[in-house]
Order: sequence, then C-alpha cells, then structure tokens
Amino acid sequence: MTGRLLARVGRLAWGATLVAGAIGVLRQRSEAGRVRRGELASDGPDGARPPTQPHPPLAALAAAWVPAAPRTLAGQLAATAWAAPLTTVGLGVALLSGARPRWDATRRCLVATGVGGPSGAALRLVGAGANTVGQVVLCRDAWPSDALLDHEAVHVRQAERLGPLLVPAYLWWNALHGYRDNPLEHAARRGARLTGPTSRGSEPE
Repeated sequence: MTGRLLARVGRLAWGATLVAGAIGVLRQRSEAGRVRRGELASDGPDGARPPTQPHPPLAALAAAWVPAAPRTLAGQLAATAWAAPLTTVGLGVALLSGARPRWDATRRCLVATGVGGPSGAALRLVGAGANTVGQVVLCRDAWPSDALLDHEAVHVRQAERLGPLLVPAYLWWNALHGYRDNPLEHAARRGARLTGPTSRGSEPE
C-alpha cells in the first residue's frame, strides 16, 4: 500500500513538473518576443540586471551561487558521475543535431557548436543562443562568444552539483519567475561577469 502511494505521489510530482516546464517555455518564448520588439532590454549572457521582483530567500541564494569546477580528481569523478544521466542526454541531443561535441579544457565541459535539427529549432523557438544538458553545452552559433560559453559553463557546474535534481529545480523556477528572472540564470550571468569583462557581447543566452 505504501509503495503504491509513493509511486502515485511520484507520478503526480513529475506530472506537475512537466506542466511547470511547459509554463516556463511559454513564459520564455513570450519574454524573447518582447525583447525582439524592443519592449524589454536584452540581458545578454553576462547582464547585471536585478530581478524584476526580489527573489524569495532560497531563490536569492541560488541566484548568488556560482560553484567552481572541482579541483581534485576525486571531486571531478564524483561530479562527472552525478551529472552523467544528464550528460548522456546532452550527448544524444548533440549527435542527433548533427554536431560533434569537443572538449573545452578551460571550462572543463563538452561544447557542441552549430547545433541544428530539433535542438536548434527549440533554441530558436525560445530565443536562446545555447543551452546546457549535464556537461554538454549546445550552441546555435558556430562561433559562440566567450561570454556565452562562460555563462553556460556555470550551468555545467550547477549540473555537477545538483545532478538530475537540476531539472525540476530549473523548470519550477522558470515557471514561477520566468526565464529572465530564473535564479539559476541570474547565477550564470553572474558567473560570466566574474570570468571576464561584460563588454564581450550581448547575444541571447
């Protein structure tokens, strides 16, 4: 009885998370449209705009959280293993999109550029220049800027710390705050600013 109840609760939780993901995509697409029409300023991958409304305490902590890459071999192996389920998906998406991921030694992640196919279409749909799945960065542009890659590298570090838990956290915050004010996106912009000068570019994230 308890097992069936837990299974039902789990299905309901994932169902709600999928709904949250759909709401987040709609909000992100709406925000991208408003940016294109000039109704909103572009944040860029390293923008310093504060959230439209103050983040609640937990979201505020996440927005300021810029984890560093693991330094020890044990830490690197643990991070890779914890992020592996997402990384596997990211590799599959990259290959299906006709891109070959390469290792970026500086940012310690795999980067696939010139992504096309369904992934490229999905990025265009929401007005994004790149996204990250596990330790794989998927970029629409064949030559993404350093600012964009630094932004996505923060998402890699988030995946290494949170593993599969990153997915529900990101989707729920996207639904609640919108893409532009998602605390994990604020953290990625902050990380890109800390890595290099803000003058590097203002392309979509």
